[in-house]
Amino acid sequence: MTEQVDWKRAYKDLEAHIEHIMEETSVLVNNASPKLKIHDIHTETEGNLTVVIDAAGSGMTYAAYLIDRSGKSETIKLPYQRSNTFHFDVESGKYTIQGFVRENDSEAGTVAVKKNVKYTRVNADDKTD
Repeated sequence: MTEQVDWKRAYKDLEAHIEHIMEETSVLVNNASPKLKIHDIHTETEGNLTVVIDAAGSGMTYAAYLIDRSGKSETIKLPYQRSNTFHFDVESGKYTIQGFVRENDSEAGTVAVKKNVKYTRVNADDKTD
């Protein structure tokens, strides 16, 4: 046998608690830090190869590796820093950029993304208007 639900009583109970539920939800939503995630790695190629790591999280620090895919040069490893922008003074070539982001200097809260780029060095003096 199934019990009947007293919908009026259930509604009144919900009505009595709704304000408290909304306050708790508001605190959770407004105080929650975003999940650590790398959205993209952007590159700019005028002069040095500039790498910008676009990420979401809280208390983030960033690191970057530049790997020469031809194997002619050693991997350049730039350590963690507060800025999400890195500058590499390298020759034209094919590279893999590996970007790292961590939260609150914790190794446990670290994410990484790789991106392949073909970099052609363009100096400001070489540009024609």
